[in-house]
Amino acid sequence: MSETLLRIDDRLLHGQVLLGWASSWRPERVVLASDEVAQDAERSAFYTSLAEGDYDIEVVPVTTAAAALSEPRPPTRALYVVGRAADARRLVELGARIDQINVGGMHHAPGRKRLLDYVHLSEQDARDLRALLERGVRLEARDLPGARGVPIDRRMLARVWP
Repeated sequence: MSETLLRIDDRLLHGQVLLGWASSWRPERVVLASDEVAQDAERSAFYTSLAEGDYDIEVVPVTTAAAALSEPRPPTRALYVVGRAADARRLVELGARIDQINVGGMHHAPGRKRLLDYVHLSEQDARDLRALLERGVRLEARDLPGARGVPIDRRMLARVWP
């Protein structure tokens, strides 16, 4: 049976993801699903060069990731990373079979409100996460693999964006 972890992290692939999550979760491949990065040959080459010996890194547009995640998959462990809640929502709306999403680093920026120390949401982020909940996707905030997960539900979201 294949196993997929989908993480939202606005810094995309960085030490916490590659050293923390990939080392702990041990995927066979890491997939960065980003239209912007997939269209930028230099950025794409940079991210794929970060691969360690145990896994490959692919950079693909969101539609390509959604297609791969909508098909029955052979036995493999894959870590998918998107940079925004909107991209996670788009994956699911395009047919990706995702039951749970790890909401990781969504950092403070103008127009964002604090949900947790490492999760700050814009009003659009909150709408996107609500839409995922409505589709039956479980949301769990967790910054590091060893940390305790925090379930995100509609009431929690309403505390920052009613």
